[in-house]
Amino acid sequence: MAVTAQTNVSIAEVVNLLREHDDYVICGHISPDGDCIGAQLALWHALKSLGKRATCVLVRSDPLGVALDFLPGAAEMVPAADYNGVCKTFIGVDVPNRERIGLSACEILDSAQVSITIDHHAAPQRMCDYAYVDPDVAAASVLVWEIIKQLVGEPSFESALCAYTGVLTDTGGFRFQNSDSRAFETASELVACGVDPSYVATNVYQSRTLASLKLEAITINRMDVFCDNQAAMSWVDESDVLSVGADRADLEPMIDVVRSVQGIRVACMLREQDGKTRGNLRAKDETDVSALARELGGGGHKAAAGFTIDMPMREALDFMREKLTDLLS
Repeated sequence: MAVTAQTNVSIAEVVNLLREHDDYVICGHISPDGDCIGAQLALWHALKSLGKRATCVLVRSDPLGVALDFLPGAAEMVPAADYNGVCKTFIGVDVPNRERIGLSACEILDSAQVSITIDHHAAPQRMCDYAYVDPDVAAASVLVWEIIKQLVGEPSFESALCAYTGVLTDTGGFRFQNSDSRAFETASELVACGVDPSYVATNVYQSRTLASLKLEAITINRMDVFCDNQAAMSWVDESDVLSVGADRADLEPMIDVVRSVQGIRVACMLREQDGKTRGNLRAKDETDVSALARELGGGGHKAAAGFTIDMPMREALDFMREKLTDLLS
């Protein structure tokens, strides 16, 4: 394990903190992916099994989409802006900083008596009082599973199902560079708890909406391959989303569409969001896309990162083409 400088507790100490406290609010990051939601819900089920009071909050009120709403407990997640309960203990899962949880969740965090971060994203400062951050693990759900095993002894099927979904999605179905032995060992343990891999894969990868497929057609049609075929980029704007009746969850597979182009080293997918441009970056080799994301005010992992820039789409396309050209030169 290669815990970061902001880590100030061990997993065992996180477990003790969870045993000692109550009235939990478990929060992930903006535009949550399968690992974020899976880790939140896995921990929520574990805490509930101990008789703890806990709520999972979403940074925004956007629907999770069909790829994740099958998870047990997903329907009980509450937008942070709508949460009016008590928060004595705040847990940030799969999120390193305040910028990624939004104003409403920051208010909940500030009201808490105790706060804990469980994450695999390196960051220069702690968001919470206590933090365990290991950027070498494939998914936050791997860390959450380790905590759950020590916390409850015999984890529930529900926790296992949610954690498996987190591991599966953050490794891209075990196709990404972070698919290491620990990810497979964790997945094996989760399957031993009764998780059916085909059931999860069907829900995550084979239950896309028609709107998502229409967005894929738009994405492919607009794809720009450049830098001697080493970079690929595409985009959608809000009018595209509206025209096909999509929501933000339908946009999630688009970066993988761009990433799948043969021979490219780096993929970029841009989408219009609240008048700004949100970008996802993926690397297929050792190129560090997180460095570029951090330069643009975002962050992530070496092979997978994201950012938001205050530019209209047309300007952002030219800007990112130049940035990617510089990155690969």
